[in-house]
Amino acid sequence: MIQSIDRAMLIIEAMSDSKKGKWLVAELAEKTGLPISTVYRLLQSLEAHDLVTQHQHTKHYELGYKWVEIGLKKYEKLDVRQVAKPILEALAREVEETVYLNAPKDEASIIIDRIDSPRNVRIIDSIGERIPMHIGAANKSMLAYTPLRETEALLQQLIQDDEERTALLQQLRGIKRKGFAISRGEKTKGTLAVGAPIIDFEGKVLAAISIEALETQTTKDQLNLFIDKVTAAADQISSAMGQTHEEDAH
Repeated sequence: MIQSIDRAMLIIEAMSDSKKGKWLVAELAEKTGLPISTVYRLLQSLEAHDLVTQHQHTKHYELGYKWVEIGLKKYEKLDVRQVAKPILEALAREVEETVYLNAPKDEASIIIDRIDSPRNVRIIDSIGERIPMHIGAANKSMLAYTPLRETEALLQQLIQDDEERTALLQQLRGIKRKGFAISRGEKTKGTLAVGAPIIDFEGKVLAAISIEALETQTTKDQLNLFIDKVTAAADQISSAMGQTHEEDAH
């Protein structure tokens, strides 16, 4: 039984690791080094469980949709806060500043986690605090990756002035091109924040992470470090939540 599972995994890995989507039995036998009879027998078992499918006319095999179903069930059960926690902790240690995790909720975001800076002087916003979606780097990074129609409807509620709303929409386009947002003193005077969005397997915005520091104590080199680190951390969490490189998230 164990040997059959190992051999079946060889076939599955061969089919998934290559850009070649469709395979003949002989091609898979050559790729895996397994006898043709063994490959054929295992493919029949995999097909019975919808893990592979065969095209009747060409006799080619390809991976079945069962893998999508399994993957979606896995990612639906993932908690972004749980997944992000160790990455946020590592980020806070690297940059020595306070790191936040915000999740969107209607016209605001909610701080759902925070890792405090090891410094004696630090900025602390409370977990559970609501922040209007048009304020701050974390929120703007989420808005930039939200479908435009939803963003426009939301900003109609939050910003009454047409020119201010148009200017923010233009700013959001720039944020999406770069993959991160920077804000200065928007929520708390004298602070600077860098934020980047977390995207799931469907391309939906789940949350955002941000680094917050005192602006007067942040050099240009430190700001560049914050940008590199926060975008890398957001990408790492997004990958853990199922985002693929093919998705137009960044």
